[in-house]
Amino acid sequence: MQAVERYSTGAIILHWLIALLLAGEIALGFAMPKDASGFAEYQLHKSIGITILALSLVRLGWRVTHPRPASLEGGATGVLAGAVHLGFYVFMIAMPLTGWALVSTDPLDVPTILYGVVPLPHLPLGEGLNNLAKNAHEWLAWGGVALFVLHVAGALRHHFLLNDNLLARMTFDGKAGRALGAGGAIVAVGLITLFSVGGDAPEESTRPEQAEVALADARVVGEASGDVKDDESEVETPVEEEATPTEDVDEAEAEPETAAAEPSSWAIQPGGSLRFTATNSGAALNGSFANWSGDIAMDPEAPQSAEITIRVDLASATLGDATQDNMLRGGDFFDTASFPQAVWRSTAVRRVSGNRYEADGTLSLKGVSRSQRITFTLQGSGNRRSVQGSATIDRNAFSVGTGSSAEGLAGAVEVSFAFDATS
Repeated sequence: MQAVERYSTGAIILHWLIALLLAGEIALGFAMPKDASGFAEYQLHKSIGITILALSLVRLGWRVTHPRPASLEGGATGVLAGAVHLGFYVFMIAMPLTGWALVSTDPLDVPTILYGVVPLPHLPLGEGLNNLAKNAHEWLAWGGVALFVLHVAGALRHHFLLNDNLLARMTFDGKAGRALGAGGAIVAVGLITLFSVGGDAPEESTRPEQAEVALADARVVGEASGDVKDDESEVETPVEEEATPTEDVDEAEAEPETAAAEPSSWAIQPGGSLRFTATNSGAALNGSFANWSGDIAMDPEAPQSAEITIRVDLASATLGDATQDNMLRGGDFFDTASFPQAVWRSTAVRRVSGNRYEADGTLSLKGVSRSQRITFTLQGSGNRRSVQGSATIDRNAFSVGTGSSAEGLAGAVEVSFAFDATS
């Protein structure tokens, strides 16, 4: 093969690095889940897009300041090759910009933290441009696929049909086979990303399930608390209807009223946990609340006299990801600026059997109060007990998770708690 003039070292490095990122980025964009389970992939997609934008601007500047090899082909095919190269520059810059605009105008207001470290501010654009940005971003994605196909087809034509060693211009050692191998590896990266991300996303998102799902979870967890309003007689109705499910309950309620006259006050000890789990598109999302407290007055032998109040600091909800935690605090989820606390207050407590208890109460969350039952067990004796319990909360009843990120999120959220208490 004939010797050819090679591109500069900087141009070669930028070419292959951007090509690798583009292959993965386009495939990721098509394959990633479009609901909350794809939160982690969504954040990575934005991070890679901004990286491509920065490198493309560097590449454009490099091309202006460094001469490139003369074209080896003229005529219609030469014009087509030039158009493909120009199209790539437009694509590499316009694609990230439209994505940035799409995020900036989304009503959900999802923050962007590049690679989980660097915050990226939104562009000063109105929500009215959201549909335009979305359509432009989608059409550019398909345009990018077309450019990739044309570029690869042109490279293969030069290597196998024209045999003109043109691919050697983009290698460090002047061997066309190196470029062919690198191109094949990049195509493989794109295909692997395309066919692997979609199937594994739900399980992966269990970490950042963390995040958007956590959003749902957080809602559920929020249900475990609430600013209770003592105004709903409907709360007590189900309690009376279900007050005697077993003979054990009858026996417990038949105990002398004097036994419940002065229930013991219990202090919740440090080290307890309040956790929540939601399901999003088949994947479990796990989160917790860091700050919560309670007032407990209860005689385990006469639970009907118990008075229990649990307060939860909604801003302390976490899914293990700063970006998702910020979303949980937003208006579509907990809206902690307007409703900083959730409260659950008991209305009736009864023993089911042995050390198992049920408690009906009112959960106040995000300005809404609903009846909510919890179950729990007591371990230990005397003035120290270990408490473990759970509840299933309907997040929809409290309007937690009203944005597009809640699509695919189950309505039921499982809440669990564990702590030690002393009297």
